[in-house]
Amino acid sequence: MQNLIKIHLINHLKVTNDRAEEAKEFLKDKGYLNSNYLPIKGDNFVLWPLIVESVPFEGKIIRCDGIKYVKQSRDYRSKLNDEIRDLAPRSFDIFGEIAIIKLVDDLRNYEKEIAEALLLSHTNVRTVCLDSGVHGEFRLRDLRLIGGENNFVSIHKENGMEFEADISKVYFSPRLATERERISSLVQHGEFVLDAFAGVAPFSISLAKKGCKLLSLDSNPEAKKWALKNFSNNGISKNQYNFYNSKFEDFDFKSKKFDRIIMNNPTNCLHYLEKALNLVAKNGTIHFYNICPKDETFSITNHINSDYECIGKNIVHAYSPSSSLFAFDIRRNSI
Repeated sequence: MQNLIKIHLINHLKVTNDRAEEAKEFLKDKGYLNSNYLPIKGDNFVLWPLIVESVPFEGKIIRCDGIKYVKQSRDYRSKLNDEIRDLAPRSFDIFGEIAIIKLVDDLRNYEKEIAEALLLSHTNVRTVCLDSGVHGEFRLRDLRLIGGENNFVSIHKENGMEFEADISKVYFSPRLATERERISSLVQHGEFVLDAFAGVAPFSISLAKKGCKLLSLDSNPEAKKWALKNFSNNGISKNQYNFYNSKFEDFDFKSKKFDRIIMNNPTNCLHYLEKALNLVAKNGTIHFYNICPKDETFSITNHINSDYECIGKNIVHAYSPSSSLFAFDIRRNSI
């Protein structure tokens, strides 16, 4: 965020709007442009701030008040008093125009001040909600409004795509953006992919964009509602996907085999791994997400046989002081 402050007189080059960009490039190239100041726009003219007295470019030199950027930290904690600042969390999630923050019990009495600081520091945020954890069959966040507008519907932009949802009724993790981009970089055009816990379809859509065909599942009816809207809004053809409102363990796949399976249910995924292992095609890959101790005492090899191998393992993000979300890439061998 930036404040604009008038300061002392400096020279400007006045040019007409139709030559403004040409003048800017010339001034930058010659080192005449004062990049610490803002251009001033008027009726059919622009004043470019200078670090010299005159320049060899058609226009008029005007000496007037300069307008300088005063950069402010986007760390919302800088707006809190000392009593709160040291306890307030540094990180939080943003879904579109909604900030989602977790607070320790000692900070609950200051939630309004924290919400106000977030709104002031991030002009793109209009709603601040408190996250008390993920609960229930549909893995919903327990959210409560603590500042801004009372609206939990927003549009999250990610890697050239848009995902709209009511985050009080469906689960969505903005922190998986890099992981979704990683998986989309691995796929080949025409792959048949199972998105076993699809939510509002961020994985499915990112892979459909790469030419994959998707079978997507989620047991939450609200997830299907938003997923279908997101497929349409992102220009995905209906012949590229099928979305079923079903639990993974209940769905009858018949004889289907998949080139790739996404298993993004990190709090309860081990329970379903055996079924997924039987669904992946030879030389196919399962992307398995699991919350594991940071000491790496968990080993995925204890849960797969010799027909499979773990070809990749990485930490997606921290989950708690003692655990992280891990991604395991499991390949089924052709032998």
